Formats: sequence, C-alpha cells, structure tokens
Amino acid sequence: MVIFSAIILILSCGSLGLYLAARIKKRPVELREALTALTLLDTEILWGSTPLPEAFSVLKERTEGSWKSFFAELERQVQEGTSAYMAWQETIKKEEKNFCLKPEDWQVIQNVGKGLGRSDHQEQHKQLELVKQQLRSLQEQALLTCDKQAKMWSYLGFLCGIAGVIFLI
Repeated sequence: MVIFSAIILILSCGSLGLYLAARIKKRPVELREALTALTLLDTEILWGSTPLPEAFSVLKERTEGSWKSFFAELERQVQEGTSAYMAWQETIKKEEKNFCLKPEDWQVIQNVGKGLGRSDHQEQHKQLELVKQQLRSLQEQALLTCDKQAKMWSYLGFLCGIAGVIFLI
C-alpha cells in the first residue's frame, strides 16, 4: 500500500509538472497565432476596407483554437452595439483564462483596441504594425526561454513527488 501511494504521489506531481511545461511551450505558439490574426485584421481593415463586425467574423473563420472563440466573442459584442474598444477590453477579460499568455502579452494585445474603429485605415494600420512588432519581440523572448523553463518544470514535478515520498517515509 505504501509503494502504491508513493507511485501515485510521484506520478501526480510529475503530471502537474508536465502540465505546467506544456502551458509554457504553448505560449510562443499562441503569440504566433496572435501575430497571424493581427496580420489578417490589418489586411481586412487596410486593403479590404471591411467593417469591424465583418472583419471579426472573417477572423473567427480563419483562426484556430482559443483565438477562434476570442474573435467570435468580439464579433458578438460589436454586433450588439458595444464600441470596438470596449468590446476588445471586455473580450480580453472574458477570454484570457483560455490562453497561456502572460500579463505583459495581454498589455500589448490590449493596445490593439485603442485604435480600432476610432481612426482611419492608415492610423489603424500603423497601430497594428506597432503591436505586431511588440508581439514579435515577446515571441522571440518566449522562444528563448520556453524550452529551459518547460524542462525545468517537468523535472521539478517529478523531483517534488520523489521528495514528498522521501519526506513521508
């Protein structure tokens, strides 16, 4: 019975470490998807002259995973009459729990909403380019650190399980 409990403790702590490692590895992927989505939004606004509700609908169809639900919620709020800025802020608050992004990532993404629907195509394009540049920088930093941190958390999970077994025995 003691051996079974020890194995369960090691496996549960190890699986927690692996879960945290997977979330860390997912962050650069989500940042890349955000860059792709903002590029699509920029294209719809600048070249397609698409109204924001329709642009969000296009993004909803062309993005995947958590960003699909993000733009679906954004489209719903804008169609209900919420301003683009308020809809952007509220959607971030509602959907951020579905992502593996850090608070500094969300601060950059929040900057997109400041110019949406408030200025002409060129100003919105400039705002989106600035945010995309900042996201690229964050993505590069995330890529540099994610492998080390993910490996650390996966090892740490199993080691904490082993330490717990040693402590309890």
